[in-house]
Amino acid sequence: MELALLRHFLFNLYRFALLALFVPGIAMVSAQESEAQKQDEAAEKAAPETYEYASPAYRIERSKLKISEPVSREKLQRDDLSHYLKPESLMPLLAGPEDFITLIKNELTSNNKGVAILLPDWHQGATAPNSLNYLRKTLPDQGWTTIAIQPYEKPAQYPSIALKPEEQTEENNTSLEQYRQKLTAMMAAVMEKAKSYPGMFLVVAQGSHAALLTELYQQEKVPLPNALVVLSSYMLTAAENETYAKTLAQTDLPVLDISLKRDHPLAITNAKLRLAYADKEMKASYRQRILNNFGTGYYPEKSLLSEINSWLRSEGW
Repeated sequence: MELALLRHFLFNLYRFALLALFVPGIAMVSAQESEAQKQDEAAEKAAPETYEYASPAYRIERSKLKISEPVSREKLQRDDLSHYLKPESLMPLLAGPEDFITLIKNELTSNNKGVAILLPDWHQGATAPNSLNYLRKTLPDQGWTTIAIQPYEKPAQYPSIALKPEEQTEENNTSLEQYRQKLTAMMAAVMEKAKSYPGMFLVVAQGSHAALLTELYQQEKVPLPNALVVLSSYMLTAAENETYAKTLAQTDLPVLDISLKRDHPLAITNAKLRLAYADKEMKASYRQRILNNFGTGYYPEKSLLSEINSWLRSEGW
């Protein structure tokens, strides 16, 4: 019994001796690390924040960095046209307080047919390869002067993301009304320019621009062309597509309505709606065609041109 107590006493004594040996060292290291951390924090506060790059010679203070806002799609497309195309092919026009770019290519035959005005959708460019650029390049060889328009950007707040349907409708109407005013001024300027050329006026409009233009023509807010071709046309809400289908069926303009087998889902759905309203209104000067294509949204070039030419001939032009 006494031997066991002695062993226990000696073990505790040995343990306390070890603690007495190492604890001061640990405490000293911790104190040194704490002091070094405080010094680093004080140095960081005193010095301006910088970014270091590959070489220490390049140091930029964060306070001096200037981050520009993203460039709009419209400005990028305008800059690309000005950079890559010949200056003589660019024709800026003024629409109210704003200007826009058109690409004019004169007809190249002795048989002058007229002016073909090409209006892409609001997210496309004047030289977009999916449809209108082929017409811009090819129609002059058939006697047409082409005026391709670089459109304005889609309204930022359209379609509305409000929670209540009433608020959505109000916000959509406000956004579209402001855009219609810009589009009206644009098309009025283009038609004024087109009058300087002989022949008939053909308008080929794509996407939502086709729907908005149809409404402006029905209300006679812009000069009417002789014929209208709409490509993959639709709006972004069901109510607006319903209104567009009714308006198109009631307009006196001859209309060629073309869409694709592989197209935007709204374009496919609303092509059927427009055909139903045209049949209901017994619109004689209306033809609808659906073209076979491989790439979604890309028109087969020769088929598109052939459909337009055959329709124009059937209308007597």
